[in-house]
Parts: sequence; C-alpha cells; structure tokens
Amino acid sequence: MTYLLFLLGFLLLPVHAHAGLTIDDFQQYPAGKLPAKWRTWPFQRGKAAGVYSVKSENDNNFLSATDSNGVSVQILRDFNWKIENYPVLSWKWRAVKLPVNANETDPSTNDSACGVYVVFSKTRQEMLKYTWSTTAPIGTVYEKRPGKAYIIVAESGSKHLNSWLAHAINVTADYKKYFHKDLDKNPSAIAVLTDGNATKTEAACDYDEFAIGGEK
Repeated sequence: MTYLLFLLGFLLLPVHAHAGLTIDDFQQYPAGKLPAKWRTWPFQRGKAAGVYSVKSENDNNFLSATDSNGVSVQILRDFNWKIENYPVLSWKWRAVKLPVNANETDPSTNDSACGVYVVFSKTRQEMLKYTWSTTAPIGTVYEKRPGKAYIIVAESGSKHLNSWLAHAINVTADYKKYFHKDLDKNPSAIAVLTDGNATKTEAACDYDEFAIGGEK
C-alpha cells in the first residue's frame, strides 16, 4: 500500500492521558493467532495471518509482526472513537528487525519496521501514519498524494532496537497541522503495517497497549 508524506515537524507528546480507554492490549487473544478484533481489507486475512500473531512474554501478550516474504498487508482495528473526548492516541512498539536501507521518503525503499496509522476516511484514504524508520530522521514527514495521507517518522534507526518505546500523539492537533484544516469527524480506525516488500528484506516489530485519552 502507498501513502503520502512531507518534510515537517513531528508532534510527540508525553505518554499520559487522563480518563483513558484501552483499545487493545492483546491480553484477550490466544497466542499464536491473528487477533480476532483486527480486520483486513477484503480477501487479505490469510496473508495477514502469515505476518501478524499474538505472542506472550513474561505473562504479557502483544502483537508480533514479521514480513519476510514481501507481503505488505495492513490490519485495522475499528472502534467507537469520540475524538472530542479522547484526542490522544498512545501505544508501545518494539522494532525487532529494520528493513535494510529503507526510507519512507523514497517509493523504491518505502518500508518500515513499525507503522501505526490513524484512519480518518477509508473511502478518501485520509490517514496519518507514524513509523519507526530505518534511515529517515525523526521528525520527517513525507507527502506523496497531497491532502490525503502523510507519514511521520516517530522513531528511527537501531539505537533502541529490541527495546519497548512508548509514544503518544494528539490526533486533533496533528490532523490540523498536516491537513491544514480542522478535524470535523471521528477517526474510523487505527491500523498497523510492518513491511519489507520494497527493499526485499525482512521487517519485524512488536506492538502493544493501544489506548486513547485526553491531553494532560
């Protein structure tokens, strides 16, 4: 899948949200399988099951993703998101394998170990994507189709490889920053994508503790 981006600043907020709601911590799912509440685009669930599965470590479940066959398939989590009350999205991720020489600003190497999306409109493909990049600097934003989708580099390189990092973003503020208009509707989903198809190398990432809350 292809998405849009452009070189601007990245808004990284402290990871606290009051009166928050957990979207998914993966504790409810059996290990070894694609989590049931995460869906795919039509006819892609079989492919997704080969990339994403729940794993357990020290009694904690998380979503594990490994793309070693160039599958590049996204999975989505729909939920009732009242953005006015819960503008902050937070999560944890852990890059395990960075796709070699990948860079989100170049279509020929546009792979990411970790990618988290906020989907605003499926029909118009309006979305923001936050990545853990191999080579693009933190704060890079790349636009490929103006006014539609942007990729923001939230983490980069191997310094924190195999370490859990927590991130939080103010969705309302970021939407206005990149789309240059106010957000007037609730987001429709979050999604993740770990892919290595462009570079033809392996990409792997773990995801956990997706939550929404109010800005503190």
